Amino acid sequence: MGTVKAGDQEVFWIEQGEGEPVVLIHGNWSTSSWWEPTLERAPSGFRWIAYDLRGRGKTKGPDSDYSLPSLAIDLRDLADALGIDRFHVVGHSLGSAIAMEFALQHPDRLFSLIAVAPAWIDGMPPRFHSEAQQRALAADRNLLSRALALLAPAAEHGSFWERLVEEGHRQRLQAALRNLDALTAWAPGDRLSTLRVPASVVSGDQDILLGPDLPRRVASILRARHEVIKGVGHCPNIEDPPRFVELLGRLLRGE
Repeated sequence: MGTVKAGDQEVFWIEQGEGEPVVLIHGNWSTSSWWEPTLERAPSGFRWIAYDLRGRGKTKGPDSDYSLPSLAIDLRDLADALGIDRFHVVGHSLGSAIAMEFALQHPDRLFSLIAVAPAWIDGMPPRFHSEAQQRALAADRNLLSRALALLAPAAEHGSFWERLVEEGHRQRLQAALRNLDALTAWAPGDRLSTLRVPASVVSGDQDILLGPDLPRRVASILRARHEVIKGVGHCPNIEDPPRFVELLGRLLRGE
């Protein structure tokens, strides 16, 4: 746990275990803390690394355009700073888009790619592009808590949940606003079919944000194994950590 100079940032990161590196990338309105339940149960044989994205958590540095290519460069800079040449990457929501963009840029640096609640690969639908909504979430912690609860219907609402909400609410406003244009512009679509990186997709059958069709399309384009966790929504890593980590371990081991 600590910070490392990576590009123009001081990136906060946490880790657990030894072995092949696995880099965990969180989503929007969240931090590396969302991976704590994963790290607590992490299978042996891997070096698990989670970090705070630009504009989020304890990572310090200037704003960027927050585009997916820029966030993928941030990931490259972090891997270089940590001396990691090849690694597995696991991305949740926005983090999955970063992981997929990194795979397009540097396929030779990945052992495997796992997209959890995968982001839109044909551009974010216009109905989700609402600056007013993002400003409202930034202004009202309780509103953010209610919004996250809708996305993670099976998550327990105790002290850990409250910390996740509090950390997420401190997200830089520019990170939230520029994320709208970033996800709208990012549309690799069928280009992802050129990847030769072993891939898996994990989704929840109660995900009201993505529905069932998007994860299926992403899995089809990536020629990926698709695992659906029943009874959870958009955030299986915090909604059902035991089942999620057990599945994650099997996917990383190729079982």
